[in-house]
Parts: sequence; structure tokens; C-alpha cells
Amino acid sequence: MIRLTLLRHRFLYHRYSDGAYKTNTEQGFSLVEMAIVMVVLGVLLGGLIVPLSTQQDTNKRRDTKQYLEEARDALLGYAASTGRLPCPATAGSAGLSAPNTASTSCTLAHGFIPGRTLGLTGPVDSDNLPLDRWLNPLRYSLTTSGGGAYSDNITLSLIPDFQICSENTCANPIADNVVAVIFSQGNDGDGTTSPDQLENTDEDTVFVLRTITEAAGTEFDDELVWISPNVLTLQLVRAGQLN
Repeated sequence: MIRLTLLRHRFLYHRYSDGAYKTNTEQGFSLVEMAIVMVVLGVLLGGLIVPLSTQQDTNKRRDTKQYLEEARDALLGYAASTGRLPCPATAGSAGLSAPNTASTSCTLAHGFIPGRTLGLTGPVDSDNLPLDRWLNPLRYSLTTSGGGAYSDNITLSLIPDFQICSENTCANPIADNVVAVIFSQGNDGDGTTSPDQLENTDEDTVFVLRTITEAAGTEFDDELVWISPNVLTLQLVRAGQLN
């Protein structure tokens, strides 16, 4: 109490020692000072917002990659159980492979992951198609090699024809003889003009996986996983589907 009183008296003495009361303007912040404070706060908040946005995108990408891997595992499990792979789903197949039976050619070679057929969990759209973290349907393509035999009866004589490349011209293949590809179109979905991203949806046998970039015209944020024939063969042999 005594110390507080002395401090208070010292403050009052300092205040009045110049012989005059200070005005309200002298005691408060000026408009210039307030403007400087607001600018500094804006810079600080801006520095926080960008990393937060980046962190959110990183989390979405990580979760989507994990979901793609779960879908690939489900496809391998389906093959181990049935000796074949399901056809891609269509917008009108309600989340089922189209058709959802064996010994019939697939309606499409390139479509969507058949979440209902595989028993996948997670968010779906109005067509019952599984979604990535950006709420875009997960894509799925199955090779038509052997007259579509991969969706009918897989044998060792089949040679798949999909390629994974580092660019749309496929001068540097990453993987050859790929059986199936599951991918997310990332944050931009169908809204892209990038040749490398368009390569993944042009419904041919070439798919692109490369470094993520936001450079205009060459942007890339697709996420891909695939099934190699050797991994598939191993699963089928272990399950007794191949001898």
C-alpha cells in the first residue's frame, strides 16, 4: 500500500511539474499513430492468414491421398475376392460399378470410383460418388487390355497399357503397364487449362503425376495412385485366384 501511494504521488508530481495540465489530445493517440497501429496489425494478420490457408490445403491434400490409398486397397481386396476388378462408376450408376456384374464389358473405361461396390465410407455427392476433400468426385480408370478382361477374369497373359508420366508428352515415363488409376483433380477440379492436368481426363492411356505448382497455364494439383500388374498378381496369387 505504501509503495503504491508513493508511485501515485511520483506520477502526479511528474504530471504537474511542467506547470500545466496536459490536454486530451496530448494524452491520447493521434490519428497518425492509430493508422500506423492498424497497418502493423494488418501486416501481422496477413502473415497469419496465408500460413493458415496453406496448412488447410496441406491437410486436404494429405487426407485425399489417404482416401485414394484406401480406394486402391479396396480395389485390390475386391480383386482378391472375385478374381477381377470392378468397372468404373458413371454419373447415373448411383455409386455402383457399371455394369455391376462380371462377364460384361464396362460401360466406360474412364469414370469414377464405385464407392458402393467397394464399400467405401466418406462423403458422396448427389450421384452417390465418393468425394475428395475439395468435394470433387474421385476418378477411376481401368485398362481395356485383353478386350476388357480385367473386369471379367484376370489371367497372367494379360498386359495392361496405362502409363504414368511426368508430363503430358510422356517423354519420361514413371510407370508402364499400369492396370488402373485412381485420382483426385485437386482444388481446381475441372477448372483448368493446364495440358498436364487435362491429360488425366482426356480418356486415353496416359496419366500425369508431377510436382504441384500454381504457375498459370502449367498449374498442377492432381493426386494419383495406381495399381501395378505385379502388385495385383501377388494379391491374386495369395488369394488363390491365380495358379
